[in-house]
Amino acid sequence: MPLIAAEQATQRWIEAHVGDLVALLQRLVSVPSVVGSEGPCQAVVAEIMRACCDRVDMWEPDQAWLDRHPAYFHPGTSFAGRPNVVGTIRGRGGRRSLILNAHVDVVDAGPAEAWTHDPWSGALVDGKLYGRGSVDDKAGLAAMLFAAHCLRAVGVSPDADIVRESVVDEEWGGGGTLATLQRGYRADAAIVFEPSDLDVCPASRGGQAFRITVQGQGAHPIRSYEGVSALEKALPILEGLRRLEGERQVRLRTPLFARYPIFTPIVVGKISADRIPSKVPETCVLEGLMGYAPAETYQAARRDLEARVAAVAAEDAWLRVHPPRVEWLGLNKEGAETSEAHPFVALVSAAVGDAAGRPAVLAGFPAGCDLPYLARHAGIPSVVFGPGNCAVAHGSNEHVPIAEVVAAVKALLLVMCRWCRVRGA
Repeated sequence: MPLIAAEQATQRWIEAHVGDLVALLQRLVSVPSVVGSEGPCQAVVAEIMRACCDRVDMWEPDQAWLDRHPAYFHPGTSFAGRPNVVGTIRGRGGRRSLILNAHVDVVDAGPAEAWTHDPWSGALVDGKLYGRGSVDDKAGLAAMLFAAHCLRAVGVSPDADIVRESVVDEEWGGGGTLATLQRGYRADAAIVFEPSDLDVCPASRGGQAFRITVQGQGAHPIRSYEGVSALEKALPILEGLRRLEGERQVRLRTPLFARYPIFTPIVVGKISADRIPSKVPETCVLEGLMGYAPAETYQAARRDLEARVAAVAAEDAWLRVHPPRVEWLGLNKEGAETSEAHPFVALVSAAVGDAAGRPAVLAGFPAGCDLPYLARHAGIPSVVFGPGNCAVAHGSNEHVPIAEVVAAVKALLLVMCRWCRVRGA
């Protein structure tokens, strides 16, 4: 079967089996896989892979190795009962191998009453499939699994290996994808599935969590004039962070992120002062997330924020003597980028355009993900790609349009046909 015929055969097969794709995604959504409890769903993934892959590897990440890795920021995390699953379709010996990476872990569903449909139901309504993890990231996981079934069903195989990785721990630490590198999995290119609205994203930004503690001087209300409100002293720091955020958009923006007014956000999501409301607060704690650019190191981003806090403190007589303390918490996902000129980026863009019936959009992915582990730390040219919008991820009534899932599978099959040279026996 010549190459063009293989492409046509896969596209026709997908169109004839959309119902099976929906059923697969519903099955994945129906098995909860909240971070730390991914094991039962990974057992399902392994079962599915065994039916369509030449080799299936299932193992628990090495906690001690991860604790030593410079890109892992969660020492002491347990991976007991939290296995990775990797299924490989062996190639004929060609050079252009491919990694397909999706994460099985999801965030907690939250209160059930906030959902219109049960969060683990996979309810299909008006062309959208609902449920926790439906868009982040089980639609991408279903796409790569179903594409493997398609290859077997139409009787074609690749010249080069295609490695399908279902990883744990993406939502917090990234230990699952890092563990695949320790296991020896490498390829000539990679797709990291995340909800990108089918945009092709050769870059992703980084993000890291911080805490700023401001010290004041407590006092009883009757002698409030003798106190120094840590909360009031924190307000100029908040304003300083807001200004820093705006300056960084101008200084660090690249064309891939042009459509985002704020692409490296500095968000303070939690402010807490003393528990006793009837006193001048002695401490005030700000906690938040700092986004940083794909090419920026997390150390440089930290210096930026620390310098701004110090500059604000230098303008205040109290804070000069009692400088705020900046701490960096465990959450840190680096950014990374693959050159837009790389042949793999062009090939994926063309495949997405052919599958979706419109020119592919090239953009930056505006959130942290596992792309940097492959692109930055393993040197694998990589892109983020997937169905659905990341804005509905983590929220109540998370959902994914089935039409985009179908388009993602079609595009993935074209990528495999063209990059790995998929053809008949």
